[in-house]
Amino acid sequence: MDAIKIKVNKQMDGYSFSISPSIRDFIRKLFPNAHPANNIFVGYDTKSDFEVYAGKLESHIYPALLGVDSKSDLNQFDEIQFVDAQTGKHTIQSKPA
Repeated sequence: MDAIKIKVNKQMDGYSFSISPSIRDFIRKLFPNAHPANNIFVGYDTKSDFEVYAGKLESHIYPALLGVDSKSDLNQFDEIQFVDAQTGKHTIQSKPA
């Protein structure tokens, strides 16, 4: 598995980011010290404030969601795909930095 798919669910008060159980299991096998999360919720106001001071939220979501913070570990993936949970369309594709 080279690409990691993160589901993005737009809700009335913010965004919910999640990964599937199979990806969590894959991450745990690949990185035994990783602690992947089931999901992360970010309110619209928090996202807006965060991006003013720290840059794009997505670049901070995937390390937190995957439970992996080492750049060398994250670089083992060809890309991270953020997929809209409603439409199935890719909203963002990036190479981990």
